[in-house]
Amino acid sequence: MRKRYTTLTLFRFLSISIVLLSCFLFKVQAQQVSLVDQYYINPSVYNPAAVGYNNLFQAYLIRNEKFRDFDGGQIFHAFTLDAGLKEGKYGVGINLSNNNVGIFNNTQADFAYSYRIKIDDKQFLRLGLSAGISDFRLNLNKTNADMNDDLLQGNHYNNTEFVANIGAYYTNEKLTIGLAIPQLINQSNLTKYDGEDLYRQSRHFLLSGSYEIPITHIKDLSFIPNFMMRFVRNTPLQYDVNALLKLKDKGWFAVNYKNKYAIGLNIGVNALKNFKVGYSYNVNTQNTAHIAASNHEFLIGYSFRKSTPKVKNNQLDELNYLKDILEDKYNKINQLEKELEKYAEDSRMNDQDRDGIVDSEDMCPNTPPFYRVDERGCSLDTDGDGIVDSEDMCPEKPGSFTNNGCPELNEKRIALDKKLENLFFEFGKASLTDLSKEKADAIIVIMKEHQDYVLKLHGHTDDIGSAKLNRELAYKRLNTIHDYLIQNIIPESRIIILPHGENSPLVENTNEKSRAFNRRVYLEIYSYE
Repeated sequence: MRKRYTTLTLFRFLSISIVLLSCFLFKVQAQQVSLVDQYYINPSVYNPAAVGYNNLFQAYLIRNEKFRDFDGGQIFHAFTLDAGLKEGKYGVGINLSNNNVGIFNNTQADFAYSYRIKIDDKQFLRLGLSAGISDFRLNLNKTNADMNDDLLQGNHYNNTEFVANIGAYYTNEKLTIGLAIPQLINQSNLTKYDGEDLYRQSRHFLLSGSYEIPITHIKDLSFIPNFMMRFVRNTPLQYDVNALLKLKDKGWFAVNYKNKYAIGLNIGVNALKNFKVGYSYNVNTQNTAHIAASNHEFLIGYSFRKSTPKVKNNQLDELNYLKDILEDKYNKINQLEKELEKYAEDSRMNDQDRDGIVDSEDMCPNTPPFYRVDERGCSLDTDGDGIVDSEDMCPEKPGSFTNNGCPELNEKRIALDKKLENLFFEFGKASLTDLSKEKADAIIVIMKEHQDYVLKLHGHTDDIGSAKLNRELAYKRLNTIHDYLIQNIIPESRIIILPHGENSPLVENTNEKSRAFNRRVYLEIYSYE
């Protein structure tokens, strides 16, 4: 026997049905993948290629409420957990979500994997895939249903299916572009009834992007426009645009617009050390705004970076740094070698040993090529230590074969006033401050008084920025001091520079004050006897 509807119950059911039917006739396919406001904070909620992209371990919980004041409005929950492996080359993650709209309830769980392709040092492309299950149900407790209906008798209102999503995610220093295809397989959520699908997963196409523009006159502040476009077959194109202000390590504020749907505000803060808290409020611009105006979203996130392993061999690491910095000089050397080879080929006919003395006047015709020779064509040995000048690293001082022609020396470190050991620099700059210039002048006095002293300069930075950029900044700071010393008549041969970058900090980088102590050049003075 069928249930009877009271007037109040029938009116309530018809009101809800009409509104829901209107929404679902035009948007049900698009709302299968719920729109969230803060996708730019957690891109992996849509795109499997974004898992692990920033090489962090992170977890996010999102609650999104649409048509909150309306009975049967949409409530969406998502929990994501992802991490970068092998310095971000690989990414793994899990995504759990529940989407409830009126009587429709969909719960999904999937596992995501991404792989990074390096285009160059500043550009990367990630490809991602996720797979899992989707459980779709009709909640008949929210309506009056005839349980004798053939559909309900056949239990057609519950179904669990396999789901898969793919994505791509491009990043460089300022630009990000993402493409995701949720519900790739496009399976039916409900079994066929009278030869037709009752409810089918629709394949979505999501295109997103952002571009970070630093605001130069305000430290750590940047402007980031974001967008997301969504295309689903047989539905109008949807898009979402945001204008976001981000204060590094502090928080963000955004104004957003969703076409033909809503405008809103979003604010977020970085709480404690590793937590993020965000809130978004949208004002509905549709005709139903007077009865369903409240749209809210809450976000909680936690993230931390895995510690970077310490370099075991500091000397080898410094050598690699210097090799990177001097790469352009190596190219010039290679060019010079090519020019010398050409010169040697041109002179080979008249000067077989290529020492600049023609064979008819050469007393030593078999001198190795390009050795320094005297007017007779024989190798020079200026200091008379039995090692020819061309093989002698110290041609004017007698030395030994074991020390490449140089005298054996003992290195002795000279004690230096603690106040003079470090020259500090401002954030991101390589110019000397007034105080650092005073210290450098004091060092110059010491170096001029002791002509046998050799000065070693160690360049350090804080941990803000990439390791490569920090090594380059350390090298620029060393060059600033190097040039200042030479301008004050300190020979270049008495100066040694060693860029370390962010390695070997003086104190742990925990806040702005501690980072200021690590923006320095450390000085050591040695004598050799």
